[in-house]
Amino acid sequence: MADRLSWKEKKMMKVKKCVALILSVLSIAAMLSGCTSTSPQSNVTNLPSTQVPLAAAPNLAAASQAPALSPKERWGIDEFVIVLLPGEDSPETAYTRNLFDTALGEVLGIPVKEYHGNNYSACVEAMRTGHAHAASLGPFAYVHAVERAGAECFAVTSVDGSHGYYSQIITHVDSDIYTLDDLKGRVFGFVDPESTSGNIVPSNELLNYFEKTIPDITFNDLHINGRFFESVMFTGNHANSCQGVFRKDVEAAAVSSSTLASQIRNGHVEEDKIRIIHTSPLIPASPLSIKGDLPQDLKDLVISFFLEWGDEEFWSIRAASSQGASRYWPVYDHEYDYVRELRDKFDLTD
Repeated sequence: MADRLSWKEKKMMKVKKCVALILSVLSIAAMLSGCTSTSPQSNVTNLPSTQVPLAAAPNLAAASQAPALSPKERWGIDEFVIVLLPGEDSPETAYTRNLFDTALGEVLGIPVKEYHGNNYSACVEAMRTGHAHAASLGPFAYVHAVERAGAECFAVTSVDGSHGYYSQIITHVDSDIYTLDDLKGRVFGFVDPESTSGNIVPSNELLNYFEKTIPDITFNDLHINGRFFESVMFTGNHANSCQGVFRKDVEAAAVSSSTLASQIRNGHVEEDKIRIIHTSPLIPASPLSIKGDLPQDLKDLVISFFLEWGDEEFWSIRAASSQGASRYWPVYDHEYDYVRELRDKFDLTD
């Protein structure tokens, strides 16, 4: 009979076992924490267990009989919402995320739902207004989310804990664009005003490159038609930029290296039709972040689940369909100081 179970049914059986194990571990940790915690108003925990005052017994009994709080009563929410950056997902990636969300929802006791934002600012605004409790953000959008929405980064996807990606400027192989010098007067595609690798970093790379030959060029010049580029546009997401170059809708564009690789791997762009003319220094990876003013025990549950999710079959599918990542790994706010420096350099604060 077991052999007749579908792959999905087998996966859900594994999920339930994994959830039960995580809940068990968290429960034991909470019990141990409660047994060893101390209060400045009580010395009960400093006594051996056989010497606990009798007066404490009724309180302990009452606590054990108290009804469990619902998630709404405990955390103030009845669903946990994760907002994602605009972009295209393969069916495999969407499926594995749904599987993950189902397992996380069982741990939290409330549904976990995901939505794509229309743009970077919309994702940050969703966090600020409380319509989203966590978000997958680009580095620059994350830096803004820290200030606008009190976001706290906690994880990135990676094979071994090392992480990062590049901004690449690409063109079609049929074009006569071979170097950055050839970009002047062309039709160019940036991704989004708040895209790190699709706007901020490549703009910085262009300004650094042309600072001697065009010393008065500014950040704004790169984004106004006729000043440096003949025409410039924001495509909305990295996939659109990749495909815009592939279809020759734009002569060149700035894209993230990870998205370009994914577009090629999934057959949306032919590798031999794309020419990379520039690659930036390493950029810190796009982080998952959580709203900082959520209850700490809720944040702890969510973060622990992300960092402990180790289903091998799940990650094998994810690695084959996305960017080769094989785990969620911790990430820290100071890793995005480079992005903050660029924000301040170009005065891109609100």
